[in-house]
Amino acid sequence: MAKGLQDILEHRQQESFVGREEQLALFQANLGYAPEDPRRRFIFSVSGQGGVGKTWLLRRFHKITEGLGAITACTDEAETDVPGAMGRIAEQFDIQGHPLKTFAERYRVYRQRKEEIEADPDAPQGLPTLLGRTLTKGGLRLARCVPVGSVITEFVDEEAFVSLAGDFFTYVARKIGNRDEVRLVLKPVEILTPLFLADLRKAAEEHPLALFFDTYERTGAFLDLWLRSMLEGRHGVSPANILLVIAGRDELDRNDWAPYEDTVGELEAPLSWGRSAWYAGGILHCGPAPRGFRPERRPSFLAC
Repeated sequence: MAKGLQDILEHRQQESFVGREEQLALFQANLGYAPEDPRRRFIFSVSGQGGVGKTWLLRRFHKITEGLGAITACTDEAETDVPGAMGRIAEQFDIQGHPLKTFAERYRVYRQRKEEIEADPDAPQGLPTLLGRTLTKGGLRLARCVPVGSVITEFVDEEAFVSLAGDFFTYVARKIGNRDEVRLVLKPVEILTPLFLADLRKAAEEHPLALFFDTYERTGAFLDLWLRSMLEGRHGVSPANILLVIAGRDELDRNDWAPYEDTVGELEAPLSWGRSAWYAGGILHCGPAPRGFRPERRPSFLAC
């Protein structure tokens, strides 16, 4: 049977990246270690500047885990909050025949109520930009843990936040009435994450799990604290045979992730010479790499 265009393109993409064999071998070897093995890494962090192949590497990792029978799911910048990320993961698990039933049922209620509030012209004005903030040293930083609307500013006035939040709590209680659903709308991460983890544990009884988080330079603002809170056990027990793969421009914050240093495998996504030359168009060479081009002569701004 003749090869299709996608087969040819994929083959060329695989050949166009050099120096990846060691990374792929390291990743695959890790999957062979038992969770109790001290060599086992539960988190892989892939970092590098835009265009150096992080997404390509994630796709290869994805195929490797699928080939070993893992249930997999991917998220990226299309998700703008934690409940949305959990919802997308649940959708992908469902497609693979492993629905997260308890979580999905409650998540549907949350989505319905959230959409009703967003469409209500009587909802408190200005609140969508203030919900879900987390108190940090710099002030009220937007974390979107209660995602109703989108983020507009980086910092907000604390008194205004408290006032609007109070108005919103009163509004939600009056509009929804049901106490459990009121808590669900006001604290979706707190309510949904334990259900999400419980369903993950059930799925993990039969298969290993692999969750991929791409474009983390954008999604880390709301996912980072959530992922670390799960590792800390704040929302319940996480399955031992789970693997988290995080890809972004920057490395994971070493201070925040210090407690998990022994469980994180760090990989850089280097450029191939052909790709480097393309990135250096107008400075080095436009097109195929010129003769004599070597890694040590690569401009510093192209280094990962």
